[in-house]
Amino acid sequence: MKVTQEQCERAVKALQESGFTASHVQGAPDDHGVWLDSVWNEGLKEATSFRIHDEEINYWESHTPLT
Repeated sequence: MKVTQEQCERAVKALQESGFTASHVQGAPDDHGVWLDSVWNEGLKEATSFRIHDEEINYWESHTPLT
């Protein structure tokens, strides 16, 4: 089951409130995702960004109060 824009927005809010830099990205009309930005990779000595899995989005969006 694909995640919705609302789920992604709640996950981004929860991640940001936990000190992470995150953003909602829409790749196609029905393709919503969450990216973590500026994640430091010690081996590469640089910051990278990556998309988190839908299961992780579900976890994080459940930790934000519904408004």
